[in-house]
Amino acid sequence: MPAERDNLNKIRSLLKFHPRGLTISDISQRLKMNRNSVAKYLEILEISGCVEMRQMGAAKVFYISQRIPLAAILGFTKEGIVVINQEGRINQVNERFCQMFDLRQEEILSAPITVLPQNLLSVLTSQRLMEGLGEKAEQTRILKMEEYDWIQYYKVRILNTIFDTGEHGQTVIIEDITLEKEMEERLRLNEARYRGIVEDQLEMICRYTPDGKITFANDAFCRNLNITPEEVVNHSILSYHPAESISRLKAGMEACTPHSPVWDLEMEVTLPGDKRCWQHWIYRGIFDEQDMVLEYQGVGRDITDRKRAEIELLIKSFAIESSIIPIGLATLDGMVTYVNPAFLQMWGYKHLSDVLGLPLEHFAHGNVDSLRKIFEIKQAVSREGGFSGELTGTRKSGEKFNLLLNVSVVKDTEGSPLCLIGYFNDISLLVRMNREVQMKETAISHSYEGVAIICPDGRISYSNPAFTRIFQRIPEHDLYGKQIDLVYSSYPQLEGKRDEISDSLARKGSWISIVSDITEDGKTSIIQIHLSRTNDLGGNQLCTIFSALDITEQRMIEESLSMMYHHLEEAIEHVGDPTFILDNHRRVVAWNNAMASLTGYSRDEVIGTAGYRDACKRFEPGIPLLADLVDLSVRDLIRNYPSVSRFGSGLFTEAFLPSLQSGKGAVIWAKASPILNTTGQTIGVIQTMKDMTNWKRVTEHGVTREIS
Repeated sequence: MPAERDNLNKIRSLLKFHPRGLTISDISQRLKMNRNSVAKYLEILEISGCVEMRQMGAAKVFYISQRIPLAAILGFTKEGIVVINQEGRINQVNERFCQMFDLRQEEILSAPITVLPQNLLSVLTSQRLMEGLGEKAEQTRILKMEEYDWIQYYKVRILNTIFDTGEHGQTVIIEDITLEKEMEERLRLNEARYRGIVEDQLEMICRYTPDGKITFANDAFCRNLNITPEEVVNHSILSYHPAESISRLKAGMEACTPHSPVWDLEMEVTLPGDKRCWQHWIYRGIFDEQDMVLEYQGVGRDITDRKRAEIELLIKSFAIESSIIPIGLATLDGMVTYVNPAFLQMWGYKHLSDVLGLPLEHFAHGNVDSLRKIFEIKQAVSREGGFSGELTGTRKSGEKFNLLLNVSVVKDTEGSPLCLIGYFNDISLLVRMNREVQMKETAISHSYEGVAIICPDGRISYSNPAFTRIFQRIPEHDLYGKQIDLVYSSYPQLEGKRDEISDSLARKGSWISIVSDITEDGKTSIIQIHLSRTNDLGGNQLCTIFSALDITEQRMIEESLSMMYHHLEEAIEHVGDPTFILDNHRRVVAWNNAMASLTGYSRDEVIGTAGYRDACKRFEPGIPLLADLVDLSVRDLIRNYPSVSRFGSGLFTEAFLPSLQSGKGAVIWAKASPILNTTGQTIGVIQTMKDMTNWKRVTEHGVTREIS
């Protein structure tokens, strides 16, 4: 094994001095090694990521990979990472891992994995996990750790790893998912609250199977029939219906389809104590993925008062004439006998004579959909004795509008049907307003930004889920009706600025600030806050909008990038070759002394600007700015810059520039490569230039001597 490691190091060292790469034969000749052995060692180095291969004709050319060492990026990830070799010892570990489990890096580095917490160790050494790693390169497990009165959840990913030496091991990546688990628990609580809401509904709710067996009934249903929930479950829904409505209920069940799952039913029932009342039920079919009905759900309400009102309207016919509600009367076969002025105005007619004696189908005004809906209403009235619902109507002018329609059969005192009466209500404006309100409320409730609406008296009338998620210190989750003081008192930075906030809202109508906080788990939370006061048309205060945005991750990313650029800047200062680094906005973040000497532009002149282009103009067009070309496709690169070569993700070129070295000229070698973060995203570009004049002269002199 030591001999194999020495041979691997020899090949890597040789390739470092030949950045353009060598073939297997070249390496075999230079190192005096067997060609098959060289091929085997190159395969090990390629698998471990140390070298890369490019096919050039029939030959395979190998060169050193351009990559960032694992140790250089361990500190820039929020996950804990530990690398274990095949001997079961800890090879590398980052600071985040040590923070998670309260360990010291110097104590566990190179130590056996038995020093790790027992819960984590049991996961890493479980037989099931070890067997699974043999089948695939990655395994994931969830780890639960309990200590004192708190519980932490971690997602543990174990990846098979090959080191530079060819040895095998595992890389363990641990992510804290405690917050996700807490969210799952909140969802479970919300579901329980939803069940509580259903139980507290005033409407009667029940569910039953296709054969009529009741599977659920809420308290309102049980109270209405004066029975207990235990008594109603597993009884037939038909036993609680009057005989005259059973056939209509069965007909609705038979007609229920996935495309038309809802029907309604009005019926007169006799309650315990011989109390008679009318109920309106809306039934819905619940289907599975194969469109097979699983259950029916019914929601009913008492409409006795409405029925009484209909009788009163029949007796007091003069009130219909003056009613602002459009009302129409028709014969049982659907011929118009009377409409009030509000009806004429709604449908676009001037005189009662324009509509008397016309069939109801006339009000479709040639619209096929409206005509079909009128036929459906007539059938529903004939079958069930009435109709109630929303639909789209068509006026005489052809204009469409939304209306709410109630059609009933008017009966005499003996229960004999007399005629049909319809009540119309133009709800077009209401529908539009509801849609707009629903869209706005949906957008706010799903917004990542926390939003709360504060009334002039300081009460919170609305807050979206993101608001309580951002302000975790607030003891209440449901803020409706609470005072905004509850938010201020939970955060000292806001508590101390109450006067400033009030003064700014009074003078400017807004207040903006950023507050920071330490969460219960010790993490820093940074919140951007914006308060804006809104007035009505009369200039009176309407409400105050409280907006909040959690910018913690953004700040951490900015700080991480700043720290990384700082380290890169320090690193390139020790590089003798002219080197500079750009960020994603093509601004200079590092410019070493060698670069300043070569271009004549000091570090202070170009840092934070795009001045590198002016500084490097003296090299163009012989050496193009490779840092601006790393994103070009291979086709565009070959077409526009034939002198530039791509190696992996980087670019390389060299050229003779006669203007350098006091007019003597110089051979300049340039290379640019993207800088990637831990997720593989490009966060910058580094370009290096090197004067190769002396090396070229030595090489050419050596060649001349050999020819001589």
